[in-house]
Amino acid sequence: MDVSSRNFFYFTHVVTDTCILIVSFFIALMIGNQTKLNTLALSDIGFLLFLICGWYFVARSNRIYEDRVQENQIRELFKTANTIIWQVMLAVLFIFAIKEKDYSRTFVVVYGVLLGFFIPLSKILLKRIYLSLYRHGYLRKRALVIGGGENGQRFCRYLRENKIYGYELVRYINGALTLSPDTGSRGMGGRVLMVGDRALEDIYEVDEVFITEEPDAHFSTREIASVLSSHAVRLRIIPSVFNMASSGMYSFSMMGGFPLLSVRNEPLEDVYNRAAKRLFDVLFSLFVMVFICSWLFPIIAILIKIGSPGPVFYKQERWGKRNRPFLCYKFRSMYVKAPDINTDGKFQQAQKDDPRITPIGRILRKTSLDEFPQFINVLRGEMSVVGPRPHASLMNIESTHLIKNYLVRHQAKPGITGWAQVNGLRGESADPKLLKARIQHDIWYIEHWSFLLDLKIIFLTFWRMVIGDKQAY
Repeated sequence: MDVSSRNFFYFTHVVTDTCILIVSFFIALMIGNQTKLNTLALSDIGFLLFLICGWYFVARSNRIYEDRVQENQIRELFKTANTIIWQVMLAVLFIFAIKEKDYSRTFVVVYGVLLGFFIPLSKILLKRIYLSLYRHGYLRKRALVIGGGENGQRFCRYLRENKIYGYELVRYINGALTLSPDTGSRGMGGRVLMVGDRALEDIYEVDEVFITEEPDAHFSTREIASVLSSHAVRLRIIPSVFNMASSGMYSFSMMGGFPLLSVRNEPLEDVYNRAAKRLFDVLFSLFVMVFICSWLFPIIAILIKIGSPGPVFYKQERWGKRNRPFLCYKFRSMYVKAPDINTDGKFQQAQKDDPRITPIGRILRKTSLDEFPQFINVLRGEMSVVGPRPHASLMNIESTHLIKNYLVRHQAKPGITGWAQVNGLRGESADPKLLKARIQHDIWYIEHWSFLLDLKIIFLTFWRMVIGDKQAY
């Protein structure tokens, strides 16, 4: 399976899912609403188009159609299940928003069940069909890999482990290549490739040649490409730039006719993902503010006032996306005149049994209730529900020179909760190792963002609020 075939593989997934969605919609209409196809209303067509668009945006944000065959099938099915859940939620949202026609509960149940059964089943069957075609010789491409070092070895191992690509590795040449004048009858470019003292004859038996560039390679990629251009093989080059970042996360795009390679993959740089995340932030924050904060805020405000004199809210300057400062809101959990700077002139983080914390403040911090006013920051667009936790400005200044890649975490909006926090990396981080681990978790989140990950973090955050967190003080 070459690149075009591989793209077709994912294209068939998109088409199959869309067909299942359409068929499931009409079946649910006939069963749940007793609607016949010849009596469809304009609202039904609009409903279907809304669901198809919703499926596209959520599936895109969950990255279920990307070329990521290294993922195990269990994780792929989890991401598909997450997309189906969002599809059902969008159906319910549409039904509540549009009152032109009543859609029964049976419609929603039937629609959700059909999607939940047939879409995962289709993904399993499609992958098995492609693997079966590959094993029987269809879509198979014979590949030759040229390139030394770790990059070449990793690529060969990758081809062998991911048969869904359809490549059969014929040979791997560890960079010991030379060019020699052509003296035989097969030469077409005036020169031939030599492996040791023998001409490279494998070139006539392969469909594609991969060259993995290395900074210290014993061959010229340009010269080899020039020779191979005279053969009936497809040439692909893996640039050495892919070794620049240790995370292995990259993103590729085009600007006009210029290829752009980003050494850090950031799903939230996609405008669709940002729009979807922002929509979720607003809806989730409004829900919390209306149904929880409306009665919780007055209770907490009274307790804070009874516990110690001073304002109910505490505002502190913190850094947001692209290092932009903003005022972060919290419930006041410390005494009014509690110092932020220690005797060494450095920022003083909250510690266990910190005398600056009020009795009510200890409860608020232990349960993370002191963070709830930050939903105001989310509605203002300064924060997100999930993201790297914002640090005080002074702490940022001190940590920038202490931790490598510290400011990478500011490439995304800060969050009320984050991946580092649900993994136990919260509270005091005076130890540089703990702070480094927190930053690594934040960067991992930025590179691996998905709706499924956000929902997982939100669930784990509420779970920790219920059972308590030893690191919260």
